[in-house]
Amino acid sequence: MCRAQPLPAIVQHLTGEAWKLDARGTASPLLEGMSIDEQEGVKTSASAFVSLLLGDGSRVVLPSSSQVRLRLEKKQSIPQVVLEQGQAEAYVIKRISDHDRFQIVTPVGVLGVRGTHFRVRNDAEQSVLEVLDGQVAVNREVKTKSVEREVKVGARQGLLFKKQGDLKPVELLAAPTLVGQDGQKGDAPVWSLYLRPLPGAQRYRAQVATDKAFMNIKQENFSAAPKMSFTGLKASFYHVRLSAYDENGLEGETGVYDIFYYPPTAQAR
Repeated sequence: MCRAQPLPAIVQHLTGEAWKLDARGTASPLLEGMSIDEQEGVKTSASAFVSLLLGDGSRVVLPSSSQVRLRLEKKQSIPQVVLEQGQAEAYVIKRISDHDRFQIVTPVGVLGVRGTHFRVRNDAEQSVLEVLDGQVAVNREVKTKSVEREVKVGARQGLLFKKQGDLKPVELLAAPTLVGQDGQKGDAPVWSLYLRPLPGAQRYRAQVATDKAFMNIKQENFSAAPKMSFTGLKASFYHVRLSAYDENGLEGETGVYDIFYYPPTAQAR
């Protein structure tokens, strides 16, 4: 049975401003439905979210201030997402064999997966990996075929990896719990979410999407306190995803809540 070709990828969802990069790096405005082929890339602005659907069914979500380029390893036709800036979240369909992998290439190594859900981002001189489901094989050498040098990172584990040093996976923080919400009236209503403080959490993250798969993310927020606020959202049914960061900067597991948000309106006098 032949697998569908992974490239080109299609821009499935777009919120905010983003750009398509051609093979030479020339940028043009990104639009939903556009195709992104081999050697082409995507760059997001400071308030944008982009979801890419690959031809084999895998999906890659780019949050704000991120940039990737798509490649295809020639010998085995392995799809590669080169993370040049920021973060990428990948949902990779299950592969049959070790030779049939999906790869994300970072400045300090390569991540090989056969079917999983994970996040990866570039942070200064290191890359940060968080595996939510499945398993990711980490190798500092892009071209090596030896599995002896690989480090396996399993579900609910994270890893900080540099060009040198030991590769030691650690357990991720559990997902924070939503304990309340409220809203403020005004021209730009504010929606606030209250979280139960999580031991070990240094920072919290909340994302609001219109779909349960979080392919169409509308807003996100970060806070050192267990309170998150959003402005300008319309009345609708939303999916809210919560997570927390530990002292090493690893983002933990996610908790998802389905909420109907109705902005409060000022009463006429």
